[in-house]
Amino acid sequence: MMESWRKVLPLHKGDIVSNPSKLRVDLRLLPEQIAMGLLPTKPSVQLLCSLLQVLLESDKEDRALMPLLTGFAKAYGFEFMGIHPKKLRMLVNEYPGTFDFSSVNLFSADFQNSMRNIFVKYYAGVTKQLESENQRLRDLEKAHRRLLDSRGDVPQEKVDKYEIHVAAFNKLKTAVLSLADYLDQEMPELAPKEEVDDNKTTIELLTVEFGDRAGLAPIWNDEDERDFYEILPDLKATMPSMAYKDSLKDVETSATASISEDALSILDAAIEADSAQLLLAGTATNLDEPSEPSSANLVSPSRPEETASDQTLIKRTAESGHVTRVTTAATPVKKSITQQKRPYIKNSKSKGLADLLDTVWEGDECDGEDEPAVLVDDEQDTSTSALLRQILDTFILGLSKVTSKEGADKMAIDFCTNLNRRHYRKKLVQALYNVPRTRADLLPLYSRIVAVLNPVMPDVGGDLCEALRRQFRWLVRRQDPLRLESKIRNVRFMAELTKFGIFSKAECLLCLKILLNNFKHHAVEMVCCLLESGGRFLYWSPDSHSRMKILLEELLRRKSLRLFDARMDSMIENAYFSCSTPETAASRTGQNMTIKIRTPMQMFIRKIFLDDLNRTDPSDVTCLTSLIRRLPWDDPEVFEYGLKYLSSAWRINYASISALANVLAGLANYQDDLAVRVVDNVLDDIRVQLELNNSKFNQRRLAMVRYLGEMYNYRIVDSSVIFNTLFSLILFGWIADVPTMLDPPSHLLRIRLVCALLNTCGEYFSHGTARRRLDSFLALFRRYFWMKRENVVWSDHCPFPMTIVHLVEDTMGKLRRDFSLLKNLEEAEAALKKINDKMLEKVNMDSFNAALKKEEESADTGDNTSESSSLSGSLLDLSLLDNEQAVTDDIRSKPEINSDDLDFMATLEKLTSESYQTQAQAKVPQFKTAIPSIVKEQLQNPVHPRESNDSTVRVGLMTKKGQKQHLIKFMDLPEDTEYVSHWKATEETEKRERSEMMRLTLNMSHRQEREEFEGTSYR
Repeated sequence: MMESWRKVLPLHKGDIVSNPSKLRVDLRLLPEQIAMGLLPTKPSVQLLCSLLQVLLESDKEDRALMPLLTGFAKAYGFEFMGIHPKKLRMLVNEYPGTFDFSSVNLFSADFQNSMRNIFVKYYAGVTKQLESENQRLRDLEKAHRRLLDSRGDVPQEKVDKYEIHVAAFNKLKTAVLSLADYLDQEMPELAPKEEVDDNKTTIELLTVEFGDRAGLAPIWNDEDERDFYEILPDLKATMPSMAYKDSLKDVETSATASISEDALSILDAAIEADSAQLLLAGTATNLDEPSEPSSANLVSPSRPEETASDQTLIKRTAESGHVTRVTTAATPVKKSITQQKRPYIKNSKSKGLADLLDTVWEGDECDGEDEPAVLVDDEQDTSTSALLRQILDTFILGLSKVTSKEGADKMAIDFCTNLNRRHYRKKLVQALYNVPRTRADLLPLYSRIVAVLNPVMPDVGGDLCEALRRQFRWLVRRQDPLRLESKIRNVRFMAELTKFGIFSKAECLLCLKILLNNFKHHAVEMVCCLLESGGRFLYWSPDSHSRMKILLEELLRRKSLRLFDARMDSMIENAYFSCSTPETAASRTGQNMTIKIRTPMQMFIRKIFLDDLNRTDPSDVTCLTSLIRRLPWDDPEVFEYGLKYLSSAWRINYASISALANVLAGLANYQDDLAVRVVDNVLDDIRVQLELNNSKFNQRRLAMVRYLGEMYNYRIVDSSVIFNTLFSLILFGWIADVPTMLDPPSHLLRIRLVCALLNTCGEYFSHGTARRRLDSFLALFRRYFWMKRENVVWSDHCPFPMTIVHLVEDTMGKLRRDFSLLKNLEEAEAALKKINDKMLEKVNMDSFNAALKKEEESADTGDNTSESSSLSGSLLDLSLLDNEQAVTDDIRSKPEINSDDLDFMATLEKLTSESYQTQAQAKVPQFKTAIPSIVKEQLQNPVHPRESNDSTVRVGLMTKKGQKQHLIKFMDLPEDTEYVSHWKATEETEKRERSEMMRLTLNMSHRQEREEFEGTSYR
């Protein structure tokens, strides 16, 4: 066996461990054989030490063998090293006497010390590696933070690399923790993650309360603007792939990303060069100080004032006494810029913009006399018919008539459906590019058309952006004083495309930097228009915030270096404050945005209900309920704030409403007032929405109705609340079967509300009074449905929505399989009248009234608890439709109830309730063994029938012993025996008790029905 071990184990330095799984088993088997004495002690121990020495020496880099060594330390730490796990040692110290460490050692103390020193040395190397990996992670975090400060984002490859390091570090840390426990060593203290100052590295977020963007920075003015720029129709989901597959063939998916990376690199190089030039300008001592800002309310820039690239400096010479104008060239700096950006502009589409930076600094140049244009050769289009050309001309003429986002979406869909050809796409780019200079209102709509088409026709957006870049370059270099409208149109178009994500943010920022470098004449107005159109979006976007902040500071510095007139000063200030000041952003949103300051407790409650509850499975909210129970509900502020979210089911996801009701049910056992307040708030909200009937609260009404149904499922409210709500949903707002403005004929939301409530809790109304009330309501609801469906507002041109029909059919089919919608309103009214007539027969039945009178006389009171035993409340609600006056007169004829009667009724109800609870809690003895049927036949039909005058009772005695079968013995006992007398007395007593309980139960049922009848009639 020893020879076999020497062959399979790696005992020499440099041996490769080819099968770690087998080696794990060997490390458990070999020490076990040594401990059991199956191998010679000395050679086997030397073999084990050689194996461990090789493993410890070879595992110094990747630590791939650490799990094997950790397993050995865990299994044989005490036998070979005399070490107990750290957790076990701490338990023994905490509870002395529970474990005895003084057991017999298999090896000498010297051997154990030497083995322990080998593992401790290995552990020290592992801890150093862990500390170095931790420091490496901290360095990566600092590098990422620097990238965020300078560029605004971190490249994806760096993020992936960081995540790989984090995963490897966590794996190593877990292994070191296990090894430290088994070797009884202390874990080293690792350097914690540095705290980041949010004021310097992140956007100052505002708390916004509008739509579903609550809590985010105010990128948009209001929810309508957000919907315009973010919610776009998905043509890939609605259009067949055949309609756009040709436009996706030759598109380079990485073109936009490469352009953005190049533009970011060029912009960063320009910003760094400006910083260097600022330092050079600060060292000049013979230059005059720049003028002060013309507006006192501007915020002073955080950086020192820099000398503009186009600023001329005034130098007075002592010899001649005249003024000489000197231009600061800063040639070394510009050479540095060129060297920095040269690797970025190689084979780059942003090379023109990069060259434009040098052109603006060095002098005015132009690419030509003619303005760049999008040219399309009509001779290439020889395969299309005249009809398609006519359709294209009509489409292009209709572009200028678009006035809304719906019209823009329709134009985009029409183009994708009918005109998706390469030549026509170029024609579309030409039409969009040649938008009239004075039609600035078309730019957002044209940009939306391009954004809708971009997923299926990316060449349209790419060609348009390239044309705008060429036009921008030509306009800036030419500096024509007569083309102001074209310049403003160009920058506004780029800003609108940037907000849709078509024109990259990096290139838009680069264009802003170019205009700031040439901050004079028309460039000032171009900067202001660009900031007013897209500055706020760029400033509040996380990936462009840092650079935009630097450019805004540069705008202030350049404004302070020049003397502008009042109009220019006002334009610059408005442009600056339109995108960078939070107070201005809040004021522009008006009532749609409010800035709130919440306490930590309020933020915690908000997180529980809006974040944790939405992510929790509705069937598993026990932990969340336990957490909410620990809140200080005795504090009035916490109580009111928690009540606000418990009563606002529309604030959470629709699928999490059941979880919210579950949480409320768990709190109701400890906070009675809270549950009552929540139910009141929910019912009030449903009633208020019925009175308002505002369509913008439709989703809120659906959520609250669903919440009420879930509260019934968790037994927070009873069935009477549900039926009152159901009847109010179809009766409120109707006067004598005539609808009002509270429920117009074309308004179908109430049908959805009824179906939502019935789908939530209607399946539990399957027996008793609740079933009868539901049947009555369904008959009335069917009549309500047909009154809506057969109204004159619905016609062939505007048919009744089939989704509503299917919804009602599914709901009724789920509750009552034999219940149908019928064919028209006449059949529904006939069925309802039939139910009413049947109910009236029961209500006016003379025998029923006689029984009531007899019960009243037996109780010696003028108004017993069973004052009325009419039908259930649901049927009575239906009887009121045609017989309200008759029922009211009958109730008014009843005698008045005095105080003595009320006291008697209360006492009787209390006694009845106690008696019912006592009987309900009483345990009825059960037979542990079922009586065989043959035994019952023998008891009822004996083999030897008794004589008629024989006064005996036949009794069967069933016995059983062990696993044997039952043994039945029959006997005849005289009726006067004690057993038979006791049995008969017991049967008579039970019969009387059952009769009494039945009478009391019927009395209670009759009284409840009468109370429901009276309450419904008065309602």
